[in-house]
Amino acid sequence: MITGVSYMGHHNPRHLAADLAAMHTLGLDDLFLCLQENDFRHFTGKVRFAPELARAHGLRPLALFWGALNLFGGGRSSQFLLEHPDGFQRDRAGDLRPAGCYVNPTNVAYLQSLIDQCAGLGYAGYFVDEPVPLDCYCPACCEQFDATVGGDLRQATPDDDARFRHDCVIRYIEIISGYCKQHHPQMETICCLMPSERAMWAETSAIASLDNIGTDIYWANNDRDLTEMRPLMTEMEECTHTHGKRHHQWLHCWGVKAGREARIIDLGDELIRARPDALYVWAWEGQIGTTESCDNPTRAWAAAVEVIHRARHAE
Repeated sequence: MITGVSYMGHHNPRHLAADLAAMHTLGLDDLFLCLQENDFRHFTGKVRFAPELARAHGLRPLALFWGALNLFGGGRSSQFLLEHPDGFQRDRAGDLRPAGCYVNPTNVAYLQSLIDQCAGLGYAGYFVDEPVPLDCYCPACCEQFDATVGGDLRQATPDDDARFRHDCVIRYIEIISGYCKQHHPQMETICCLMPSERAMWAETSAIASLDNIGTDIYWANNDRDLTEMRPLMTEMEECTHTHGKRHHQWLHCWGVKAGREARIIDLGDELIRARPDALYVWAWEGQIGTTESCDNPTRAWAAAVEVIHRARHAE
């Protein structure tokens, strides 16, 4: 079973090298670099140095854009949107929302330009991280609705609106993964859809340009019966098997409340039992130093390391 971790990282290559050496010691295979817009503009060391350093430590560098366009994760501070306000989402009344819209072709072209930079620097793949339906009424969404469904999006029935939002997620994944395969065929295309987007798993798995799909059952902070994970993982496995994709699962190691750290190991045991192609941990060292840190990142990370060891030695 392949193992890996997401990593917010540092712009200084000396600090990067120290962390990557520790990852190598753990025997990790894949490294998801969480690249913020500001990393491409000002703190460029992480973007630039990480691929070569990762390979030097036996890790496969994968890119994800953390908080890009104020979407898809933390670190939401989009300079691009400040410079291109036409890219903001809009509510039904036409007022701006503080996040970008992935239906907007200007925004998509911007993300594609960042992918181009990553490909040129030697990243081995691109990760489309947790796209969700948007409640957006920007001109791009309205035009897309009229072209595909017909009529005014602001007057759409709940069913038409829901189906349109669903289709926009699928279309966005297809556009991004298709761009990667057309322009950078050496890059693996990966996508995670949350359990809340379960209705999209099968359609997403059928996207020809997508290589790898998984989900993230982040239940460390609740008391749900962990056997309820099994049908979710079985369904994802069936989707990936049907369409010849690789299957990954994420282990919860961010924002974990104090006293819940043992639950990480229990979650890990269920994930290992499902035998995905890859088991990934979000995030390195319990995401210490961020607003998404575990309450006790040292204990949480120790639990995640135990899961990594068990996954590496699973038969």
